Amino acid sequence: MKHEEFDVIVVGSGVCGATIAREMSRQGRKVLMLERGGSAPARESLAGIAGIADEVRLGERKLATVRALTTGGSTSMYFAVANMPPLELFRAHGIELADDLEAVRRELPIAALPDRLLMAKARRLRASAIELGHDWRKNEMLIDASQCDSGYRYEAKWKALDYVEDALAAGATLIQRAMVVRVLREGGRAIGVEYRRRKGFGSELRQAYAKKVVLAAGELATPTMLRDCGVDGVGARGFFCNPGYGVYGLVPGLGGGEEGFVGSMSCHLDDGIELGDANVARVLHRPMMLAALRFRHLLSYGDCVGVGVKVKDGLGGRLEADGRLRKGFDHRDQVRLDQGRREAVRLLERAGAKHIFDVGLRAAGRIGGLIRIGEHVDGKLETSLRGLHVCDGSIIPDDMRGTPTVSLICLARHLSRHLLAAT
Repeated sequence: MKHEEFDVIVVGSGVCGATIAREMSRQGRKVLMLERGGSAPARESLAGIAGIADEVRLGERKLATVRALTTGGSTSMYFAVANMPPLELFRAHGIELADDLEAVRRELPIAALPDRLLMAKARRLRASAIELGHDWRKNEMLIDASQCDSGYRYEAKWKALDYVEDALAAGATLIQRAMVVRVLREGGRAIGVEYRRRKGFGSELRQAYAKKVVLAAGELATPTMLRDCGVDGVGARGFFCNPGYGVYGLVPGLGGGEEGFVGSMSCHLDDGIELGDANVARVLHRPMMLAALRFRHLLSYGDCVGVGVKVKDGLGGRLEADGRLRKGFDHRDQVRLDQGRREAVRLLERAGAKHIFDVGLRAAGRIGGLIRIGEHVDGKLETSLRGLHVCDGSIIPDDMRGTPTVSLICLARHLSRHLLAAT
């Protein structure tokens, strides 16, 4: 069994893992990143997505969420919506992110899309929503609009892989296809990890040691890891998953064949319901319509307009002993889901759409609520097992349901300062 020693071990190379590795290695710390996935190139194609996408089902229903198992994590296939962190909410937990947010805004391309990048489908949805009295607004996005002279461009989205590459250039070590088996402990402290690295048709068991260990494997993996470390109460309240629908219809003669950025505009209704632009790229449109057996829509990409429905569900369900998540919805959740779907249909009808259908309650958004700041981690994001920290989407407070990418970068910078002071 091989073993190595570092200042910090980061489990995961997504938004938080990449940011921490970058910040720490730039300050001369010896950093190890362990990534479960490989090094699949970041490209938006059916083969590229299939090579990294991992669907995780939430119980007996068809409801599922998708993560990316690859270096750089799920920003390899996200929509790049950039909701800002609620500073007062984090401040109430003893976490000050104002300076970090300002620094992130200076560094990254965060802005609403210019009108020239709003394609025909998005413009038709906006007009329809405004006519119905909705406060339909542009969302800020993590997109470099200067790279989009001819419209949609996957490469214009910011990705955590950029920070991974910065960390490697500063001396960090990355080990891919590495599955963490357990956190190593001694006298109430985390002292490293044991992981299994795939090699050819087999694998090799290794150990790595460090003064600090950070779990940044994502909200679908970190809670189980933390529970296995003996931290009490992980998942005791259940979880939320922001369930929703995709609703699609055909607007005859629209001819919106250009691809646009999904989620560029949205509105919030009462009672935690959100509607948004769900006009996906062709590479996602084809398999979606094939799965739904909607051949008319499959062959009419230019006229097919989509509205996404997302609902702020309550805490419920459970984290099973084997790490699986199971979730049901109460009557109130179902009422809101139905209400959101009806309003999406009304919006499409206003836009002139025919042949409207929904793909069913299949899409789950971000999983959260399993780990709590103030209960499972403190203001330094440290657990009751000293030296073990958590920094990923699993610790985002319940009241924050937007896309957390910017918040996660800020939290990772916040944690990095504490780690630098301690190493």
